[in-house]
Amino acid sequence: MSISNSKKWAYSKGYYHHSQPSTPDFYTFFQKGIIRPERSQALKVLRDEAEGVKEDAEAVLEQGGYYKDYLGKTQFQDNINMASGRAVEYFCDLMLIEGAMPSEAYSEAVNVLAGLQTGSWIDQDKTAAQIEGRQKVRFGADGKALKKGDEIAHCEFELVCENAHAGLKEAMQGANQIIGQTELRGQLPGCELEYLGFGDYQEGAVELKTQWDTGVDTDSPRSNSLPKDIKQMHLMQIAGYWHITGKIPRIVYANRLGYRVFEATIEQLEYALQDVIAACVRREKLMMVTENTEQLLKLCDPHFGDSFVWRDLHPDVLRRAKKLAGVLR
Repeated sequence: MSISNSKKWAYSKGYYHHSQPSTPDFYTFFQKGIIRPERSQALKVLRDEAEGVKEDAEAVLEQGGYYKDYLGKTQFQDNINMASGRAVEYFCDLMLIEGAMPSEAYSEAVNVLAGLQTGSWIDQDKTAAQIEGRQKVRFGADGKALKKGDEIAHCEFELVCENAHAGLKEAMQGANQIIGQTELRGQLPGCELEYLGFGDYQEGAVELKTQWDTGVDTDSPRSNSLPKDIKQMHLMQIAGYWHITGKIPRIVYANRLGYRVFEATIEQLEYALQDVIAACVRREKLMMVTENTEQLLKLCDPHFGDSFVWRDLHPDVLRRAKKLAGVLR
């Protein structure tokens, strides 16, 4: 992408648009300004589109946990819950949009889940056990432990697929046509850069969130309860879509025990949108007063101790981030 002089303060740091500000500023700038350009260059080297040492390019991608999933999509830093969520959404796409038979859709969804590849530094035996555990038949049709008289046993993955499908059907009841993932672009008040998001269904009007058991690789998994209202991080996501489309969004939460459908209120969306705008304006101001990504990172709190985003990074990548933050020498 060519750099526009008017927005060079952002583009030169690898920051081309805003998205839901759900991660710490430091992490976002580190990914956009340091890690992603290196991965992009590495891919070009391996495709013979740029000069470079292929062994070095392979090392860069290996540190990012790069692979192509069952659907041919590029993935980095994948994990069991992200892969499971994509697989369930694919199941629902096949059922609701393609009109596939349930057995066919489920078989395809299982292939997506089974194709999960975590980074080489992640415990591979644990990953395999998690994939197996998610498909272990140990629940009744209600998602609870098997009881005497239950004729058919179900696995968590199957139940979440079914509940997500049912929840989406309820959320989109009466729709003439069901539309899958859609790119949404728009301008936020007070921001110079575009806001970009990808709505799951109905052009951002319906979102799907899956909730997964913890301890799935053990004999006693614990259910991750459905929320009683829309979670704040998800409100911020759908508030951006609402601002762009004007459509009041609904969100479907599904786990093995059932599903819940929530429709956001105008008040919820307005408050969440204010938080989104404030975060995006802050990021723009930070980029404007710094010359490069390294300077930019020195102005941000990395939240190493309290943010999940650092959890599964390659040790060398995490060490590099800590050096840029001044935590390590």
